[in-house]
Amino acid sequence: MNFDIDRQTLNDLAIFQNNNSRQSIYNLFSHTNTIGGNEVLQDMFSKPLIDPVHIKERIEVFLYIEEHNIKISLNRNDYDFVEFYLNKHYHAKPFSVITGFLEKIIYAFNNNNDYYVIQTGIESTLSILDSLINYADALKGDLPKKIQEFRSTILNTFQPKEFVWLKQLIKKPNRSATDMAKADHFFRQLAYEKMKILLSVAYQLDVYQSVSLSGKALGFTFPVVNETNATGLIIKGLFHPFIANSKSNDIEFSPDKNVCFITGTNMAGKSSLLKSIGIAIYLSQIGFPVPAKRMVTSAFKGLITTINLADDIEQGHSHFYKEVLRVKQVAEKLNQSKDIFVIFDELFRGTNVKDAYDASLAIIAAFAEVKTCFFVVSTHIVEVAHELSSIENINFRYMETIFEDTNPVNSYKLKEGITEERLGMWIVKNERILEIIKNSLKP
Repeated sequence: MNFDIDRQTLNDLAIFQNNNSRQSIYNLFSHTNTIGGNEVLQDMFSKPLIDPVHIKERIEVFLYIEEHNIKISLNRNDYDFVEFYLNKHYHAKPFSVITGFLEKIIYAFNNNNDYYVIQTGIESTLSILDSLINYADALKGDLPKKIQEFRSTILNTFQPKEFVWLKQLIKKPNRSATDMAKADHFFRQLAYEKMKILLSVAYQLDVYQSVSLSGKALGFTFPVVNETNATGLIIKGLFHPFIANSKSNDIEFSPDKNVCFITGTNMAGKSSLLKSIGIAIYLSQIGFPVPAKRMVTSAFKGLITTINLADDIEQGHSHFYKEVLRVKQVAEKLNQSKDIFVIFDELFRGTNVKDAYDASLAIIAAFAEVKTCFFVVSTHIVEVAHELSSIENINFRYMETIFEDTNPVNSYKLKEGITEERLGMWIVKNERILEIIKNSLKP
């Protein structure tokens, strides 16, 4: 079973770069040293986990790296060249124990430039093996499961005799033609699959090291994932990673408070808050650090957001109809699975106030009946919030706007309760629109 997420949600949260956002969450972590590491990072990012045990195993690797600061040396040039060298199967020559032929083989390689590939390929391969062996030997303390697997793979991939010979070859300052021919035959024919396995380990370590460094530089923290059947979410100091000096907020969900209804004026920060929640959930599902001071969460089966919903001109669908279809899509998913986290920003903004009120009221009340999922819904129609205030499992919050000298100031802080502030007419008056229109009537 895969984590349930769609293109709309990925675009809403700018997980990957898209037409609506030049920045992306992926790019915040895209600092691997190797091309193979970047491919592993893309794979991790594209496949959120649903098993809390697997998520926790990944987080434990990051925490171990941070605590012990044991790093593997990763030279991109070595890895690039080794991939090129190993894949040149059609140039590999059969190894002969007759040393009289070895010089001729090397000479033949040298004439058609294969000798350079072999020499550099062997040197780079030995350098990578040396760094992997040193890393495995340096590991200490109580090793997480995945680190144990990495260490075992590094130290047990080769047979004892092969291992001894490779260690000797690594330390040998001047390698003979016999050494080169034997090593080439070994790496590209006898141990090709073993080398690919070791490269895979190195690429995974590349991701763990680079993501750990990126998370620390961003001020992120690793989530605590609950492995039991209990569901819930607590986030302290949540912030949006793309907003400079972003204000942080706390938010909490539990089975008896599984719906959060957020009111607030336009530009109060509701959308940014919802995106922050979605980003934190997505990153926690891939076992990565999150933009918060602390996060304790259960594992979810899916994440669905509706924040930047566009009209569908080709299909002839209005914005309101697209919203209706989106709500229907969410309803169908709720019938198929539980533990889905749903985020709606400004339900039914594409229709008149009366229809928006009636539809929002009906849909949110229906959401509140679904106790197996979590919901965040924002609106500036405060009358809906008041009408729903008797439903016990709805947690009412608002984004604060205060007036200073008759001017509104947004604190971007999430407060408990329902706001009564409205800014629509204040903005119209502040822009002097009516005065401008009246001036146009003058001769």
